[in-house]
Amino acid sequence: MKYQSFTDVKIGDINYLTEFSGDAPNTLYVIRGQQGDMLIDTGFMTTFKPLLRWIRSNGFNITDIFLTHAHPDHDWNAAKFKKLFNARIWLHEKDVSLIRNFSSQPQLPLDERFIKRVKWITFWTGTVIKSRRYEPDVVIFGDDSETPLKYGYDFKIIELPGHTLGSMGILQGDTLYCGDAFVIFNGEPSLPVHAASLELMRASAEKIRTLAPRFIACGHGLPTECDKISWYEN
Repeated sequence: MKYQSFTDVKIGDINYLTEFSGDAPNTLYVIRGQQGDMLIDTGFMTTFKPLLRWIRSNGFNITDIFLTHAHPDHDWNAAKFKKLFNARIWLHEKDVSLIRNFSSQPQLPLDERFIKRVKWITFWTGTVIKSRRYEPDVVIFGDDSETPLKYGYDFKIIELPGHTLGSMGILQGDTLYCGDAFVIFNGEPSLPVHAASLELMRASAEKIRTLAPRFIACGHGLPTECDKISWYEN
């Protein structure tokens, strides 16, 4: 497994760490707040040590963990970081039942090319690959700007359902942290290969187009300027 930090490549004001893992690089983010800092997603089983080193080397004070959705490649280390930093976990109410229960929501392939891959993902995440159990401390309902302000953050929570029913992101300034509502595989921007609802996923993609942020910070792939993404323009 190869890890590479891109903190030396400036992309807006985005703090991020990318772990290269096959065709789906996993990217984690930190947003600064007035009372502490927020970690966006926690990565997969191999991510804990490099992510912890990155957090400590940058002096981040993690008081909150924002989970864009409750899939194991995003929430695997949530329980560990919650205990380590005494941090609050944020999760959408529609994904609470998804914790350690991947099959609680449908997993529909984006198209026929991904049928076998989705079957493989569904089998392993439904049997062997399960995150440690955790309980969310901050449960989110809908688009929300009041809750972040309560905890000292200047951003708005954006519902982006489809990949999971409770997928959500963060709009801060000119950057949309969108989890898996949008991904970059092998350098190519696309929708994720599977969804709980293909209709909702496509509606969320249209929502992103309407929001028109300058940067998209996705859960898989490097943060990218939207005007450089052909998918975004079409």
